[in-house]
Amino acid sequence: MAELDLQEATRRDDIYNELVSIVDKVTALPVFPSLLWVWTFDIIKDIFENHQYDEAAENDYNVIPQGITLKQIFDKFWEDVDNLGFTMDHGDEVLNETIQDWMIDNNFLVTPDEEEDEDE
Repeated sequence: MAELDLQEATRRDDIYNELVSIVDKVTALPVFPSLLWVWTFDIIKDIFENHQYDEAAENDYNVIPQGITLKQIFDKFWEDVDNLGFTMDHGDEVLNETIQDWMIDNNFLVTPDEEEDEDE
C-alpha cells in the first residue's frame, strides 16, 4: 500500500467515518429499499434545485413552477411511488427519465412558456 501523508490519511479516515454514519442512517430509514428511496429523492431534489424558474434567464428546459415546494413534490411522490415500479435494477438514466416524466405529468416541471402564462 502506498503511504499517505497525515493530511490525506486524516481525510480518508474522516470519509470512512462519515460513510459508516450515512450507511447506518440509510439502513435505519423505515422505507424499503431505503437506498432506492435516498437515490430517487436525491434525483428529485437535484431537479428541484437546478430547474427553478428564472424570468430573467432564457430557460430552454422545463422548470419548476413558482410556488411549488420540494415538500409538495415529495408528498405526491410518496403517494405515487408504488405505481412507478422502481427497483434497484434500474440505472440512473431510467430513474432520472421516469422521475422527470412523473414530474411533468404532475405539473411539477413545465415548459417556460407555461410558467410565463401562469404569471399573466
